[in-house]
Amino acid sequence: MMIKREWRQLLEMIKFSLGKGKAPELRVETDWGKFYRICKFHKIQSMVCPGIQKLPKEQQPPEEILKKFQEAESMEIARDAVQAFSQEELLEAFEKEGISVLPLKGILMKRFYPVTSMRMMADLDILYETGRGKEVEAVLTDLGYYCDHRDSHHDVFFRKPFMNIEMHHCMIGENSLLDAYYEDIWKRARQEEGKSHIYRLSWEDFYIFMIAHMAKHFQGGGCGIRSIVDMWLFSDRMKESLDWDYVRKELEKIELAQFERCMCDLVSVWFEEKAETEFYAQLTELLMQSGIYGTITNYNIQHVAEVDKRVWKGQIKVWMEAIFLPYKAMKMQYPYLEKYPVFLPAAWIQRIFRTCFCRKGRAGEVLSGMKVEGNEVRKRQDLFGKLGLS
Repeated sequence: MMIKREWRQLLEMIKFSLGKGKAPELRVETDWGKFYRICKFHKIQSMVCPGIQKLPKEQQPPEEILKKFQEAESMEIARDAVQAFSQEELLEAFEKEGISVLPLKGILMKRFYPVTSMRMMADLDILYETGRGKEVEAVLTDLGYYCDHRDSHHDVFFRKPFMNIEMHHCMIGENSLLDAYYEDIWKRARQEEGKSHIYRLSWEDFYIFMIAHMAKHFQGGGCGIRSIVDMWLFSDRMKESLDWDYVRKELEKIELAQFERCMCDLVSVWFEEKAETEFYAQLTELLMQSGIYGTITNYNIQHVAEVDKRVWKGQIKVWMEAIFLPYKAMKMQYPYLEKYPVFLPAAWIQRIFRTCFCRKGRAGEVLSGMKVEGNEVRKRQDLFGKLGLS
C-alpha cells in the first residue's frame, strides 16, 4: 500500500503554498473537482489557495473551481479579522473583571503560518478559572454573545455573524489520565507580560497540549490534515528553542511519547521526504478520510476497537452504551431526573419503550449505523497498538 497520488499531490501543494517547497508537478488529468472536495472536507481551502494562484496559468484549475478557492480564502480573511478583534475584546473584558483565563490551541497556532488567515479556526478556545462560570457568562452576555449549548468540559457561546467561543472549565474532558495531568495547569501557566489575569503556557507545554488534543481526537472520530500541518510548522520553527528533554519526559507521563514519535515520523513522510512504509500509508489514509474533526464512521470503529479486544463483545457493549445513556445525557431528555436521580433505571425503561413504540424506525437506523465490520476494527486495533494508544 502506498500513499495515493492525489493525496501526495495535495501535500506538495500545501508545502508550496506555505513557502516551503517547489510547485507540484501537476498532470493534465488532475481532477480539480475532487481536489477541491478534499480541501473543503479538511477546511484547508485558504491554506492551499495562495499556492494554486502562484501556479502557471495553464496549470491552474478551471475558473469555477479557482473561484471557489478564492471565495473560501476571502471568507477566511474576514473571519480571521473578526476573530482577532473579538479575541482582544474578550481578553480585555476578562482582565478588567479579574477573571483568569488561558487562551488555547488555534488562537496561538495561527501565528506559525505565513498569514494568519491561512489557518482556518472555527472557534476561540479559552480556559477559565474554576468557579467563575456565572461571571464568564455575564461578561460574554454583555458583549452580545448567547450560550448556544453546554458540554461536559466547555460552554459554547455564539455572536453573529460567525463568532463561536468555547469557554473551557477543564483542558481535556473524558480522559482520566489527561484530566489528572492538567488538574494543576494554572501552576504551570504564566502571566502574560503586563497582565494580571491573562495567562499562557510555555511553548513546551503548548506542544504537549497539542499532542494530547490530537490524540484525543484521534481516539474519537479521528483528526485530519491540519493537525499534522500544525505540528510540522510548530516543530520546524521551535525545534532549536524547546527543552525537548522536558517534553519527552512529560509525554511519557501521559503515555503519549510513542504517539508523538509516530506523528513526528508522519510529518517527515509527508513534508520532509522520509521514506514511507505500509504503516504510514495506512495512517495517511486514516487521516485523509477523517476530515477536520473526524467522522462518525471512524468514531464507531475506534470506539468498538477501544471497548473490547473481541469485536463482537465490543460491538454489544457499544450498543448497550447507546441504549443505556449515562445520567448526564438522560437528565437532558428527562428533566425530572435532575431532582430525582434515583429514578434513572425507570427513565431507561421509559426510553426503551418510547424508542420501541414511537421511534422504532429511527432507532433501527441509529443502531444499524453503529454496526462496524470486524476486519476494520482489527485493523484499527493494530494501528492503535503501533501508535501506543491501545
